[in-house]
Amino acid sequence: MAESVNVRYEIDLSVLGPERADRDATVRRLDASDSDALAQLMLDAYVGTIDYQGETLAEAIDEVDDWLGGSPMLAHSYGAVVGGRLVSAVLVMTLDDVPFVAYVMTDPDHKETGLGRAVVEAALSSLRESSHERVVLYITKGNAASERLFATVGAQPTD
Repeated sequence: MAESVNVRYEIDLSVLGPERADRDATVRRLDASDSDALAQLMLDAYVGTIDYQGETLAEAIDEVDDWLGGSPMLAHSYGAVVGGRLVSAVLVMTLDDVPFVAYVMTDPDHKETGLGRAVVEAALSSLRESSHERVVLYITKGNAASERLFATVGAQPTD
C-alpha cells in the first residue's frame, strides 16, 4: 500500500469569518464522557475513506483514549448531536504549544450536511475568543472533503 502524504495547513484566526447559523443539530462542547460515542463515530466516519487503514473499534477507542490522555483542548472541541446521537465532531489538542485540529469526523449518513463545518467553526470561534491567533492541522493529500471544508474557513497550506 502506498504511504499517504499529509499536508500542513494553518488558519489565521484574525481573519476568521462569522459562524453560520446552526442547523438541525445541537452543537456543544465535548467532554470525557463522550469517549465511547467518539470512538464509534471515528470508526464510522473513516471506514471507506482515504484515511482508513483497516482500524477496528478497539483501535478507535485507543485513539480517543490517547487523545484524552494527551493534551486535549476540551474547551475547544465540539460535537454535533442529532436525535440524541453524536454525528460529527472536531477534536482539538495542543501541538508544540499551538492549537492543533487532530480529527474532524462526520457520520456517513450526515456527510455534506454542513455539520462538519458547524463543529469546526465552533472550535475556531472558541479558540479565537480565547486569544489564540492560529490553528494548525494536517490533511491527507487527496482528501478532497477535508480540503474543501478547511478552504471554507481559510486554511492555507504551509508546506
